[in-house]
Amino acid sequence: MAYYPRSLNRFFPNYVFALAIPAFFLISVLMYEPRVLCEMMHAGEGIAAVKGVYSFNIIITFVILLAVMSLSRILLWLLRKNLAMDMYKYIVWCIGETLAGSAFTALFLVLMNGGHDGWFSWFGKAIANLGGIALFPYIILTLFLCARDYKNREPQEQGARLKFYDSRHQLKFITESSSILYIESNENYIIVHYLENGFEKRVQIRTSMKNIEPLAEQAGFARAHRCYIINPLHVKSIRKSSGGQNFADLGTGDEGIPISKKYYDNIAAML
Repeated sequence: MAYYPRSLNRFFPNYVFALAIPAFFLISVLMYEPRVLCEMMHAGEGIAAVKGVYSFNIIITFVILLAVMSLSRILLWLLRKNLAMDMYKYIVWCIGETLAGSAFTALFLVLMNGGHDGWFSWFGKAIANLGGIALFPYIILTLFLCARDYKNREPQEQGARLKFYDSRHQLKFITESSSILYIESNENYIIVHYLENGFEKRVQIRTSMKNIEPLAEQAGFARAHRCYIINPLHVKSIRKSSGGQNFADLGTGDEGIPISKKYYDNIAAML
């Protein structure tokens, strides 16, 4: 599986994407003035009862792209735990954003042009022009997030220490990220399973998995189940039971950590 930037599981990077695509359209049409795109923005001249049709079309197209991208990125962020997203699925999602933005833009332009040429003709033009423009910020931002995630993971792989706080934000436990086997949820507590001098130990902290998940993601850990987060560095193998349930073998002698179907692809991609 292709690597998917973990930063996109947070809201702010998605917010940046939502602003970058329409902003790049605005920069392109005002500064570089590509001929075909500018011709699109002249749709309705001599027909629509609007002064300054060119500027009006640019503004409305910008608003359409901003609305489509904002709704799409909010949805992506809300569904982040259910989609088991990888890079292939993310590319399909980005294509869907481009098609949706092009579809609504084409609808607006065909109305401005009095219905001439038809929606499909305008849709094809919008895909070619808006898709070509959006390709650059998509690639640049995605590569930037991938590089930043890789850079942030390096200290964890070199043995950086993790600090665990309870629900009152009091420091309860410090250990090297490489020593942690997995984190287990137990009602209002989490149980951190870790190695010390070759022996498995555990510590219980009063907090929730939701609170600990950002720290775990930063350390390169992965959600395997609603009750378990595992350290991929300690996964020896993944096996399937006779009942069809997947388990991660951490080499501790236990029966293994259960892996839910929606997290399986992400776990497998990290091994």
